[in-house]
Formats: sequence, C-alpha cells, structure tokens
Amino acid sequence: MKKIVGIILAISILVVFASGCTSSNNMSNNSSNGTSNQNNSNVTLQITADGPWTGDYAYTNGDMQINGTGNANYNLGLNPGHVTVSIENKGNGTLTVQLLRGGNVVQTQSTSESMGIVNIDQKF
Repeated sequence: MKKIVGIILAISILVVFASGCTSSNNMSNNSSNGTSNQNNSNVTLQITADGPWTGDYAYTNGDMQINGTGNANYNLGLNPGHVTVSIENKGNGTLTVQLLRGGNVVQTQSTSESMGIVNIDQKF
C-alpha cells in the first residue's frame, strides 16, 4: 500500500513539474514573437506642422527632398537602415518631426522658431 501511494505521489510531482516547464516555454515564445513583430513593422517619418516646411531625408533607398504645409507621412519600409532627417520650419507655428516603428515613437524633435531646423539621426 505504501508503495502505491509513493508511486502516485511521484507521478503527481512529475506531472506538475512537466506542466510548469511547458507553460514557461510558451511564455518565452510569446515574448520573442512580440519583439520580432515590432522589428517587422514599417518605419514612418511623420511631420506635423502648423505652417510650411522644407527639408530632406535619407535612408537605404536614397535621399529625398520634401516640402509641404501642415502634416505629412513618409513610409520608409521595414529596414530603412541609417535614417537622417533635416526639416526647416518656414512658418510661425510648431514643427514636430517623428520617426515611428509600427506606430510607436522611436524619436521626436520639435521647434517653434521660424526658420528653426529639426535634425534626426537614427539607425534601424
């Protein structure tokens, strides 16, 4: 009788231990998937301005001269490499320049000075 109770107890302990290991592995896999999903998201250059602006940005696919009034978004793709941005505020309002990955802000710079320049330098 003592042998049977001992065997049942040993099996119960092994089952509890094995299920704990499996649960831990699933949690680890979910964490790494979250990180890899973030790295598989597009990078976006987002400009928010009250008035006119002009400048350029450079990344893996080249150098682009840009200008506009108000807000603008530029999709830089999944792996833009080394991104540099230089935008001059031509108006009297606020100019904000952001780099986003998957909608999350990676870097942001602003100026409220007329003729003020915002510079961003970021490696992805």
